[in-house]
Amino acid sequence: MTLAQHLALAVLAAALGAALPGRTAAATDAPVVELTQELRAELEPLGKAVVGEALPAAPIREPSRLRHLEPGTWRYRVVAGANRGQEQTVRVERAGAGAAGANWRVETDGKEIQQLEVTTAHEVVKLSQTDEQSDRIVVYRPGLVLDPGMQAGQSKTVKSRLTTHKASRLEEIEYEGELEYTTHYIGAYRVRTPAGEFDARLLEHRYTMKIGPAKASYQSYGFYADDVGNIAEVSDESVSALLVYRRSSSAARVLLTAPPN
Repeated sequence: MTLAQHLALAVLAAALGAALPGRTAAATDAPVVELTQELRAELEPLGKAVVGEALPAAPIREPSRLRHLEPGTWRYRVVAGANRGQEQTVRVERAGAGAAGANWRVETDGKEIQQLEVTTAHEVVKLSQTDEQSDRIVVYRPGLVLDPGMQAGQSKTVKSRLTTHKASRLEEIEYEGELEYTTHYIGAYRVRTPAGEFDARLLEHRYTMKIGPAKASYQSYGFYADDVGNIAEVSDESVSALLVYRRSSSAARVLLTAPPN
């Protein structure tokens, strides 16, 4: 993996969700937000039968339940993009205690490692991300936070400073940059995956980033279920470095298995 590819590490991208099978994602007085034709087109890579009816969408009270960090392994089927037909594995393990809560290590296919913190207020904070192939770490200051209280239809934009470090020289800053990150809570929907049916919240994540010689933009639509985690996701990414490197990619995945509750 080149430096430019490494610098395009995804940001909490993936999305956060709603409920266990058979449980509703929202109260009966919460808004029901129908998907627009444009949004349905964006979600088509998941397959026609995956996204079902709109459901009442309650406010996100505890983001930590949506991200659902616990020791275990999640398996996904890639249904669109260069790796279509392959499986993706996400492993989660405890990484000790942080300044404000528990730290977690999230590893995807042995290539990408995220360091997350869940605070006592149920916030989920992304602290850093490591690319094993390029041996580099991106650190976010302040960390990227999914905080409680967001309601359907609301968006939140934050800015963060970025630094990259070689894993063998953590004390040295290689590049500095900035990131603008937006989360939009769209609504709640019935979602069908090989792992089962879920009442799930749909969140859109967007970021633009400039660090060192690289620029990147990223957008994802992710469904997450309470106490399960990410169950389906569509993403698009664009990366460029000066005039010598350009890459765009799209992908989609659905949940195959999750750890038992």
